[in-house]
Amino acid sequence: MTSTPRKHLVMAIGVATLLAAEAATAVAQPAGPSPVEQLRQDTEAIHALGVSGVQARVTAPDGRQSVATSGTADLNTGRPVPSDGYFRTASTSKTLVATVVLQLEAEGRLSLDDTVDHWLSGVVRGNGNDGSRITSRQLLQHTSGIHDELPGYTSPKEYYRQRILLGHWSDRYRDQP
Repeated sequence: MTSTPRKHLVMAIGVATLLAAEAATAVAQPAGPSPVEQLRQDTEAIHALGVSGVQARVTAPDGRQSVATSGTADLNTGRPVPSDGYFRTASTSKTLVATVVLQLEAEGRLSLDDTVDHWLSGVVRGNGNDGSRITSRQLLQHTSGIHDELPGYTSPKEYYRQRILLGHWSDRYRDQP
């Protein structure tokens, strides 16, 4: 089975959904498999759906990490998914972050009218941006005015070409105000 961007999206959403469900039920249901074993079972289940390779990582509040993998990282060589692998979630993360923010808003733990500075004081400053004037709602609606410096990529070749160009640009202007 070939890997496609759609399968990667399904994998990321599937992992996020399973991890969210696991986190919500871990305290309520102490009986059953351990969280590490459940994570392993969840990655196996996603792989069984046809996703070529799955990696899931959960970081506990105290910093402990659990990692589970399933499937193949490289379909040509059959190399398994590494436990220390990484990937860019790119636009997929927007949906996941928006879901969590809306859940927190529904629980009354934050307001969509809270400013960025309310939660991340001083993080959004400079270049015409002011975190005390930008709300969570504006971030979710992409109306905050914060400029996205990353171009879209239509192919791996385009990604590498832009990566090289951005690398030269950042080296050239690194010390500029």
